[in-house]
Amino acid sequence: MQRYTLTSYEQAEAGTRAVYDEFLRLSGASEPPVWMTSLGHNPTLIRAYWEKTRGCLLEGELPVAFKEIVVFVVSRINGAAYCSACHAHAALQMDPTLSYQDLVTILDPASSVPMPASHRAALQFAEKMTYDANSVTDEDFEALQAAGFSDSEIKELLGVIDLAMMFNCYTSGMRLPLDPQYKALVEP
Repeated sequence: MQRYTLTSYEQAEAGTRAVYDEFLRLSGASEPPVWMTSLGHNPTLIRAYWEKTRGCLLEGELPVAFKEIVVFVVSRINGAAYCSACHAHAALQMDPTLSYQDLVTILDPASSVPMPASHRAALQFAEKMTYDANSVTDEDFEALQAAGFSDSEIKELLGVIDLAMMFNCYTSGMRLPLDPQYKALVEP
């Protein structure tokens, strides 16, 4: 059973087109991705998803490339194939020194991926949040502070983790197919 309907730009209502246009302008993409067109039937819903994406992922104090890696890590833990591929693609576009295999092994303590210690601490925090947000302790927050994150950056990190979880639920529940550029990344 197909659980979704894709709404093309031509089929979309004005409110949806406005979201598509903003996405295309900010991303430089030639067409909206599947996750977006699967929400295109409802201008209110697509606007809500887009605002959260823009606010948590594209804006803020933390580097966007790092936030893409956080979303990849959360998505991979959750087994969310669409989000894993999408955010691996984005991270690799932003940092061509990384490979897909680097991203897959980035949580491994023996990983040779060059990264600031603060980013490793944040990824460990994201991993713990993904497995069980209720297990996160004051000490986990203090470790982020000790790694150099401000309170504002910690809240932003939580927002990125939450964004990933939201999209993991949506894209997996809908069983969205991979966009061609994401599929090429994960299927040799």
